[in-house]
Amino acid sequence: MGTAAKSINLLLLFSNRLLSGYHCCRLRISFRTQKCSHYSTATSNTTTADKENVESPTQFLKSVREQCRSGRIRNLDSALGFFERMVRIHPLPSIVDFTQLFSAIARMKHYPTVIKLIKEMESRGIAPDLCTLNVFINCICHLNRVDLGFSVLGRVMKLGYLPNQITLNTLVKGLCLQGKIAEAVKLVDEMENEGYKPNAVTCGTIINGLCKRGETSVAVGLLRKMEDANFELDVVLYSTVIDSLCKDGLVTEAVDLSSEMTSKGIHPNLVTYTSLIQGLCTSGRWKEAIKLFNEMMKRKIMPDVRTFTILVDILGKNGRLCERYF
Repeated sequence: MGTAAKSINLLLLFSNRLLSGYHCCRLRISFRTQKCSHYSTATSNTTTADKENVESPTQFLKSVREQCRSGRIRNLDSALGFFERMVRIHPLPSIVDFTQLFSAIARMKHYPTVIKLIKEMESRGIAPDLCTLNVFINCICHLNRVDLGFSVLGRVMKLGYLPNQITLNTLVKGLCLQGKIAEAVKLVDEMENEGYKPNAVTCGTIINGLCKRGETSVAVGLLRKMEDANFELDVVLYSTVIDSLCKDGLVTEAVDLSSEMTSKGIHPNLVTYTSLIQGLCTSGRWKEAIKLFNEMMKRKIMPDVRTFTILVDILGKNGRLCERYF
């Protein structure tokens, strides 16, 4: 077994030990990597009403594909208009075209609509492929029905498809959304035993779930194991842990982790700065908070309403709102 594989095993064993006491589920599923190039979550805001009478089906479908890829579908009515026209085309468009549209609607968080449209598509004789079913699972999980997500997984295998990395990460996220962190770790463990290697997205999802449950120490430990396993970490993952540390009152540890992140060439973003500013202000370290605010401004990272609200609230309560620290 290679070094990376051993590191993953240690990572999972570490998480299981720390999470012992939680109920775990055991699942036996064979996972293999399978490319799914058309799985997209892009969005759009244009309509088809004015174009329907002048565009050929080929031109129309090309336009829909481009809008999905470019992220311009931002309006549900427009997306539904696309679907209604697509189902009137003869011969019917490919499953690829329908899946791109479903992904765009899912990105707008209209999960029940996606489920309804997939069922309607099937009623018209168009069979879903793995990417369509991944979108289906994603929507079900966001509706807090990960149990049904596993039912769809059974259907995936019954249809002869091999679940891929997107399938696994989606189910892991679904379990985490319901606070079932131990089950998520167990699922990853089972997949690793079948030859599947979890990636940064998989473990990052678990870290996010741990932080939301207040299991910050476990999240930090998992982050360290990811570093040891040479995962490619990003500012989003670090910021999640930093924010959780600040909420737990471990502001010094959060500041140290931010410095460590920066030393690795990963620069703080607005979320990182805002979390640290709030933590510093709450712990009475308002001068450090102002210094961090000025650093953020020098880096041309514009504060949002939350950032300003934190500073005004804390400094105002301390009678220092008018002092010239800005």
